[in-house]
Amino acid sequence: MTACSIRRALWGATLGVATLLAAAGCQDTIVKYLAPENKPDLYIATDTTRYQAHDLDNVTDVEAWTWPHTGRIANVYHHNFVHHGHARITIEDANGKIVYDHIPVEYDLVNETQDGEPGDWRVMIELFGAKGRVDFSVAKKR
Repeated sequence: MTACSIRRALWGATLGVATLLAAAGCQDTIVKYLAPENKPDLYIATDTTRYQAHDLDNVTDVEAWTWPHTGRIANVYHHNFVHHGHARITIEDANGKIVYDHIPVEYDLVNETQDGEPGDWRVMIELFGAKGRVDFSVAKKR
């Protein structure tokens, strides 16, 4: 091997190790669940529901609840800010049909659900390594 080829090999190995260390430094190793410090808050009333959780730091968890809804379509109002990881909102109508399945959650969006059967709807928020804030409400379309 020539001195030039040895230097190239060492440079390549050094660059490879540096890349692996940088990538490992960006990984979150501690998975957390929703806890009191996230201030989770759930409001449920006929035709409206709201869920909030703050100061998320690599949170992976699921929250689900039943929501009484007298209409066929609802509006989903997003005030979320999840800047790392993912969050998904799924809504099922009274017959279990998925009428809303949205990832990622965004800030300042309003989306409609599909047409569904009135009654007790199921709302679920799934968090996957989420950092930031989740704040959304669902209300009967007027």
